[in-house]
Amino acid sequence: MNFVRRHPVWVSLGALVLLVVILGLLALPLRGVQADATEAQADLTKAAEAIKAGDMEEGWEHVAAARVHVDDVTDVTDGASGRVLSLVPYFGRGVGDARRLATAMDELTTALEVAEDIYPEVSGDESTLLRDGNINLATMNKLVDSVERIEDHVLEARTQLEDVHDEAPLLGTMAARKRDAALDQVRPAASGLKRMRPLVDSLPDVLGAKGERKYLLAMMNPSEMKYSGGSMLTFSVLEVEDGVLRRGKVRDVSTNPKLFRRGFWENVEGNVFASPYSERITHANVAPSWPVAGEETLRAWEWLRRERADDPSMDGLIAIDLVALSHVLRATGPLQVAGVGEVTADNLLPKLAGDYARFTPEQQAQRKSLNRRLIPAFTDRLFSGVDFVGTMKAMNQSAQERHLALYFRDEDEQAAAREVGFDGDLSQTDHDYLAVFTQNILASKADYFQRKDVVSRVKVRPDGSARVTLDATVENTASGLMSGQLSEYTDPDLTMFMATFLPRGAQVRSLTVTDSDGQRPGGNPDPTISETGEYFDRPYVRERVVARAGDSARMQLVYDVPRAATISRDTMTYRLDVDPHPTVSKAQHSTTVIWPKGWKVFSVPTDWVVTKQGHALWKQPTFAKSESFTLTATRG
Repeated sequence: MNFVRRHPVWVSLGALVLLVVILGLLALPLRGVQADATEAQADLTKAAEAIKAGDMEEGWEHVAAARVHVDDVTDVTDGASGRVLSLVPYFGRGVGDARRLATAMDELTTALEVAEDIYPEVSGDESTLLRDGNINLATMNKLVDSVERIEDHVLEARTQLEDVHDEAPLLGTMAARKRDAALDQVRPAASGLKRMRPLVDSLPDVLGAKGERKYLLAMMNPSEMKYSGGSMLTFSVLEVEDGVLRRGKVRDVSTNPKLFRRGFWENVEGNVFASPYSERITHANVAPSWPVAGEETLRAWEWLRRERADDPSMDGLIAIDLVALSHVLRATGPLQVAGVGEVTADNLLPKLAGDYARFTPEQQAQRKSLNRRLIPAFTDRLFSGVDFVGTMKAMNQSAQERHLALYFRDEDEQAAAREVGFDGDLSQTDHDYLAVFTQNILASKADYFQRKDVVSRVKVRPDGSARVTLDATVENTASGLMSGQLSEYTDPDLTMFMATFLPRGAQVRSLTVTDSDGQRPGGNPDPTISETGEYFDRPYVRERVVARAGDSARMQLVYDVPRAATISRDTMTYRLDVDPHPTVSKAQHSTTVIWPKGWKVFSVPTDWVVTKQGHALWKQPTFAKSESFTLTATRG
């Protein structure tokens, strides 16, 4: 005690040294944390990449390897040394970050393990989700529960990562680097799960868990285009109750000509493209967005079938075209169709939409017969369980390209479809927007041959408005007169409305049209030639044009956009949404964004480049899916 009283400084220093030694001994296990964490992160990344590529076996192997490394990390960070060191001032912050990183990796690994557990039940030879064309609702409910658990784990991982500091003792900037790399993967996954969750939750009800559901299935031919997609020429009713699917007769103009007679039905309020005259059901999808075109189609169907007292109203519509079906066949393999033989992803479109070399009445009958066989073949394949994951990816691709759309009359189910982009709606952005669509005016099937090239030049002004110069061309690549019996149906010339849907509040400054009949100013007072207006607050301009075989039609438009960009202090943010027209051949697209004087580009999305002049350029030779872009510039 006398030594302590006489030498307090030495005693304090000795105690501090002892504490440092103890802390050092406790920290020794942390030396391996960084290596194990790096290995775990690498395995999780490889697992995600393999699963995305469809190599599930390799993906699960990486998940198992990640679990080993994650457990090694958490044994340390959650062990005695980790808990004690986390309480030490200053150093504890770094240990806390290590524990948060470890917890995040543990949550992500668990999420993938949940996916691994449910996967055999939804896809592959042992799948119980789909059997004999029916849906096992018990397995569906397990899938819904698994998606919920996966989302919970991913959200917790995101929370843990976002709480990691930029720099902490013991770990330095390592924790921040791993946090940022992980968040680049976790945030999109969490966002995707959030969007997907409502649709997954609604699937049991959609599949008749609470009573019978009836959906109209419409098969579209993309050789005769409307604004929303191809003409609906073949129909069938799908009934589902408790997961048991019943498919009705396939109806087309050959088997049920009354279905295609002219008539009147109550149009959707605000649908400016609805005809005031009697129309056929094939005209019901002229509106460019499927929430409107879908309801118009169901109303037309119910009006046409009104004499059937035992035919209750529909719950929704499934609209799908031949391009979407070819995507499904690419994932699941070819179909054997009676009387036709093998139908593959590569020969489907030429057989049904592009073979105009011979077109006798007998050959037309053969084609219609194949069309009728496709709906049963498609639904059988869709609900067969063959490569369920690959089929869902093909359906998602088709929806993003607007070759597939789901419309539900139930508002919650429609909202769920909208969240994942399956509703076929136009973008609702209030900023810059671009969509160039065509509508076939005659009965010709020449849209198979159209090739679209859209070029836009956006000059952003200092106040965030913009002047846009748009040059859109539709080329008709048909070779000329077809052999066989020439009719309006086989006419290779394209007579169509060419329509541009514009940003909200846009003001047109000039319009020029060039087609096979020459060049002229747009805005003809004859409404059968020119029309301007608004479609649910979105301005549009449309012009009647003719593109004869081997020729083209061109629309050149200049307009002002009031809210192309927003400005916050020294940052300007430009936003552009683009929707494609679901033609057989993908459009070419090019957009150049020119910033105002005193501003320079700061960031551009993937696939955009910065030119030598400092402009932002997006150039796509095969533009196919709906896109939403955000670009920023800074002063200086």
